[in-house]
Amino acid sequence: MLKQTNIDFDYSLFLEEYEKIREHEVDYGRQGKSVDFWRVIRLQDLNSELVKTYVEDFKLKYKIPGKVDGRFYRLKANTTLPMHIDSGTKCSINFLLNDDGAPVIFESGEYIYKQALLNTSIMHGVVNGDKDRIIFKISIFESTYDEVKHKLKDCLL
Repeated sequence: MLKQTNIDFDYSLFLEEYEKIREHEVDYGRQGKSVDFWRVIRLQDLNSELVKTYVEDFKLKYKIPGKVDGRFYRLKANTTLPMHIDSGTKCSINFLLNDDGAPVIFESGEYIYKQALLNTSIMHGVVNGDKDRIIFKISIFESTYDEVKHKLKDCLL
């Protein structure tokens, strides 16, 4: 599921950062398959002090243990990210960097957000509209959605 948040975040700064490092974007791939409509810049391809510092500060501020990293994703216009469960990521904080983003779809319904904590360990997907959908995602690998929701209780809407 999803819980909207109000974490301090500079959307324009992160969108500018994405544009600076966009050349490092690659097709999303897993288990030997890749798709060209879902693009990613993962930690190993990020050369961004902004991202590294923000994620480190986030992890310390909210006392999130274990592996946490930041990445950018772009879902191309007029494409569908099929229903799926994230590989390795138990939950995430997603920041929609551009306006009018398509909603995320869970079995319980569709949710429009600017920033939110998502339970990525349950089925979810996106049917995108006529604009690319760009997100900055903080992937949390070792804490569950409920554990992080409790830590973020002062930032939940």
